[in-house]
Amino acid sequence: MRKNILFVLLIIIILVIGIVIGKTKVFEKQAVEEHKKAVIDSESVNAEIRLENKYPTYTVFGGPPDPKDQYRYIIARWYNFRFSVNGTSCTNIVDHSADVRHNNRTDSILQRRIGKNWRDLFENSVDSLYKVDSLAISITEKSILVKNAIKQKEKTNKAKYISYKTYPTTDKNLKIVSVEWYGMIYRDSTKVSFLRAIVDVKNKKVTQIEKAEREGNLFMF
Repeated sequence: MRKNILFVLLIIIILVIGIVIGKTKVFEKQAVEEHKKAVIDSESVNAEIRLENKYPTYTVFGGPPDPKDQYRYIIARWYNFRFSVNGTSCTNIVDHSADVRHNNRTDSILQRRIGKNWRDLFENSVDSLYKVDSLAISITEKSILVKNAIKQKEKTNKAKYISYKTYPTTDKNLKIVSVEWYGMIYRDSTKVSFLRAIVDVKNKKVTQIEKAEREGNLFMF
């Protein structure tokens, strides 16, 4: 009888020890996994901080659409920062405060990187690119070659709401201007680049016209 009691006690002790060891291993595994997660989260945060330091963000708030904003996106890449537009003046207070803090930080980074007058340099570059593209579009609109090409295209595709998009080339004096309006591609109505004019902005003339029709949104040089 005594041996049976001792045997049962031994079994209970073994079970208790097993449970304790099992729980310890579970806790240790959880601790290791939490540590790994913390390390990964920390690395992710640090990566975001490094990216933000390398390519800081500058946000402008509200106001009507500005045609120069697309040029600000381009020029910002030249200066290695990200330009952002918050499209409404009725912004969330928390988000607005965060954007202001980001702007202050970005301003500090770009002052060290470019100089205290970085905003003036940035806006001057935007104005210069905008003027060149506006000139290229104006030359295209007035070109007899382009007008005649549009008339030819209109025999099968009536031009409505014509728009002009500019693209750079490897020659600083040449711009490509895509002339676009709605047409049919694969039986779908979409924006079509009906022709492209190569514009010599220095001599203010269209030097060549490419007439193959392409989908406007996918048109790339």
